[in-house]
Amino acid sequence: MNQRTHAWIAIRAIKLLKDEGKTENLVKLLEPYLRKAAIGAWIPDKRDAKVGGSRTENHIFKIKPYQGDSEARFILKRDELIKHLGPERKLPGFLEGYKNILTDEWWGKAYKADPEPGQHLANRAMSLAINNIDMLILGDDQVQEMVPGKIDFIEEVDESTRVSSGQVALFFYMLSHFIADSLMPCHCDDRDLADYANGLHKELEGHWGKKVGTFFEDDNLSKNGLEADEIYEKAIAVDGKFSLSFENEVPDLKSNDVWWEIVVLCRGSFAVASIIAPPEKYLYKPDPQIMAPFETLFEQDQQGRQLLEEVDKVVIHDAVLNVALIWKYIWSKFKK
Repeated sequence: MNQRTHAWIAIRAIKLLKDEGKTENLVKLLEPYLRKAAIGAWIPDKRDAKVGGSRTENHIFKIKPYQGDSEARFILKRDELIKHLGPERKLPGFLEGYKNILTDEWWGKAYKADPEPGQHLANRAMSLAINNIDMLILGDDQVQEMVPGKIDFIEEVDESTRVSSGQVALFFYMLSHFIADSLMPCHCDDRDLADYANGLHKELEGHWGKKVGTFFEDDNLSKNGLEADEIYEKAIAVDGKFSLSFENEVPDLKSNDVWWEIVVLCRGSFAVASIIAPPEKYLYKPDPQIMAPFETLFEQDQQGRQLLEEVDKVVIHDAVLNVALIWKYIWSKFKK
């Protein structure tokens, strides 16, 4: 996703939690910094950020066929994936609808990602989730008032070294970036066609950004004087452009494991990429690579246009839901 889409996803996730009404203080903590979502949610892709966090290729989970030791570990059948994802997400229904493209034979093979050190999307999400828990533990008095429970040792920590609500919010927005990218099919496909410079990745993100609209661009969002409710209205207005509808219920993280959740989401996104560009035509490495232009896949006929509408809905809906879900999981670590 591009900058405006990442900002919108983060804001829409807060509104989802607000509508649910079960994490009111988390919403209270994040809401005053809605306009900062344009900054925080985009820090991982800012080119002038430090090496550890910036640039798209530093948070990927590029999956490809695997032949080697313990192949069974890297097989995730369709029914297993669908069961894990649950009915609240849109991805299971999408995968069920395209059994003709991804057959049982495809699902029965081993697939594996092998990111370079520091580039592992699931590692990044897990580390930030743990970091955010620690930031809440070490929050200043304002944060302590909002977080459930009592941190007994907090009075021993110098107030000047404790974490402010603004810092916490910024890191929650940063985490949303990594969660959302696990839903981006091109972040999870090792084929050359999914590389940003080769068309499909860039054009798909541009397509989503055009639908989200310019209000959520950094300059427009960070500098406007609108109240939170007015910003939420702008965010909700985007739903119709993707044919989205959200329930006022954010599911719990049943796996109790952010790392595994992101891995599973990436496996699902790899399947989406393989439906968009079917592997019998667009071969997996090391076979010769064929490019899959956005126009060829989505604009030449009604079937392609329908596929694009479905991909839009699945990716964007589940990106918002998963951000809200993992944020809620972090908050659940603190008990009254």
